[in-house]
Amino acid sequence: MRETAKISYHGLIMARLNEYNRFLSAGYSLPELGMAFFRLKIWSRLTSALKHRFAFRGRGVVIDYTCTVQSCRFISIGDGSWLQRHVWLTVPLIEMSGPPDGPILRIGDRVQIGPRTTLSAVREVLIEDDVLFGMNVYVSDHIHAYRDVTRPVKDQGLAPAGRVFIRKGAWIGANAVIVANDTDVEIGEGAVVAANSVVTRSIPAHAVATGSPARIADRYDPELGSWSHGRPTR
Repeated sequence: MRETAKISYHGLIMARLNEYNRFLSAGYSLPELGMAFFRLKIWSRLTSALKHRFAFRGRGVVIDYTCTVQSCRFISIGDGSWLQRHVWLTVPLIEMSGPPDGPILRIGDRVQIGPRTTLSAVREVLIEDDVLFGMNVYVSDHIHAYRDVTRPVKDQGLAPAGRVFIRKGAWIGANAVIVANDTDVEIGEGAVVAANSVVTRSIPAHAVATGSPARIADRYDPELGSWSHGRPTR
């Protein structure tokens, strides 16, 4: 049986308690502060939680009210994850022959997604536990079709490619792009994708990738128990 969405109000309210205390110290009366805080913060987040009916939604999930979530019934998100301002999650169903059987954009537990990050899935995008995204990251398992020279690119739809797997504990830096072109892309456990990097090939576990296209700049060698600083490892 498919799990239904779980709405957690506790995480939404707790996320703004520090801001509430700052306004109190600024001299606002408690009734004025309470009404303003409820209207501007709590209410917007409660309505955001109600409209996002995920395939699965864990406990303590915080989704900023500015986020955009499309086809959320094909998206799952684990316990304690946090979507910051203007994050965009999308499953473009128009490009599929039929709706998928279950979630194809899956976000694990305690994932932090920075502002203005986009995650888009047509085949499969998997974000495992404890992954950290900087701001303005773009992750996709597809590209725009472009090979028909008689039609504008915007009219050619999407071209599904490989799948994207970001393993647990990885860190994706600001403005990074991860796109599966013609094969699966896997960002290994504990790997780091540096800011402004473009990744179209897999990155091994506990490696640092940087540049466009991204190349390995550093890597941990478990046999030596040290980092290679770009030198080939055995």
